[in-house]
Amino acid sequence: MKDMKTKNFARRASAAGGFTLIELMVAMTIFLVIGGAAMSLFSQHANLFTTQQGEVGLNMTLRNALQQIQTDAVQAGNGFFIGGATSIANTPVGVTITNNAGAFDSLTLIQAGTAAVPLAGTGCIYTNSGSATLSAGYGVTASQFSSGEVMFMNYNGNQMTVAKLTGATNGTGGTINITYNPTNANGTNSTANDPFGLTLTVPPTTDPDQLTDQFCPATGDYVVALSYVTYSVNATNQLVRTTAATVVNPDIIADNIIGFKVGAATYQGGTTVSSPSYSFNASNAPTATPPGYSNQFTMIRSIRVSLIGRTPKGQFTGSNFRNTYDGGQYRIQALSLVINPRNLSMNDLE
Repeated sequence: MKDMKTKNFARRASAAGGFTLIELMVAMTIFLVIGGAAMSLFSQHANLFTTQQGEVGLNMTLRNALQQIQTDAVQAGNGFFIGGATSIANTPVGVTITNNAGAFDSLTLIQAGTAAVPLAGTGCIYTNSGSATLSAGYGVTASQFSSGEVMFMNYNGNQMTVAKLTGATNGTGGTINITYNPTNANGTNSTANDPFGLTLTVPPTTDPDQLTDQFCPATGDYVVALSYVTYSVNATNQLVRTTAATVVNPDIIADNIIGFKVGAATYQGGTTVSSPSYSFNASNAPTATPPGYSNQFTMIRSIRVSLIGRTPKGQFTGSNFRNTYDGGQYRIQALSLVINPRNLSMNDLE
């Protein structure tokens, strides 16, 4: 009986002794294999999540930038008119496109910066004189005409010119006296006096029908101060938005932009023509190569903007990643948008 109790006690002690060394080694090996696989899978998913996070952020940046451009572009040419004719045949609409060599173009969108103010007096004025007087009672002050560019427009909206303002003072009875750099006798102007490029002409166009230097108070001709927004890419690959108030410190719209191209579709001879590439220069005649619109702004029917952006180098990619575009260690995305400004179809009213 005593031997039986001793044997039972030995078996219980042996059973309570835990894993053997071999069992422990096998368990640790299995744990290491499973744990290593789990960590490898986690690492892969973490890299994938980081990459997707970078691409989503880049996509949002590009979309927000294009939305800002669209918001400004649909207002191009807004506020130029005071009334008058129902047919507006030859009116600038406030879009100038500069195609530069390389990846970066610039886009300027122009609209009225003040209400339209009729000319004062009885006799016609000629813009090559360099001065004019504006009527009182239109809610505009001299300070709003003290700098920038001003547009003269006839009441029918089919003839105009622009000039660079040099100053403005309050006149008698609430009128406003403005001074500006004189235009040429036919209403054309130089780049220095017309930085927006609304009146520049090149052969074969020497005196477009929409340009004139004569405006008359008796027929309701008027003046508006112009405002502008320019989009361009600076030396640090930032897409910037520049206005008259932010020339020194433009608003930064997007970082890491490696391409900004602008083109247009035009209305020529009853047919809508889209440039085959982004080369679209205002100074070129419509028949030139590449085609342009020779400052006949009513030809423009839509503009197209393409943005190419990248993620910060190495931040959202593995150490061995190289994109197929330029071999850089960053992800690249491109988005394009076609915009139909609300004021670009005035020629259709004929």
